[in-house]
Amino acid sequence: MKYGSIFLIFLAIVISSWLQSCKKSSIIDEKKFIKIYADMIFMQDTSSLSQLTIKEKVLEKFKVSENDYDNTIKFYNDDPEKWQPFFDSVIVYIERIKPIPRKIDGRSLPEQSVSVDKKNP
Repeated sequence: MKYGSIFLIFLAIVISSWLQSCKKSSIIDEKKFIKIYADMIFMQDTSSLSQLTIKEKVLEKFKVSENDYDNTIKFYNDDPEKWQPFFDSVIVYIERIKPIPRKIDGRSLPEQSVSVDKKNP
């Protein structure tokens, strides 16, 4: 009987460890999560879609399940200090991919067509 209870405790520990490792495997890679989050921000700023629809479309684009997304949010919420470096990385990513505005000056404007007709100088 004593060995049976020790075996059950050992089995419970093994199963618990296995479940914890499965949970961690469903957390989205940070680089991918940064892109997902940035896409959601862009779509919220440029689209009239609901937040739920935006979330569904972005997760579909990146082939991520809602469960994995929710587990990743929980992972960051469990240690709130992880959010600041994450947000910093999102800002860097957005700055890197956003189009660079071009300054308009005389050299970048198209040349005006000049008439070859002698009547119109």
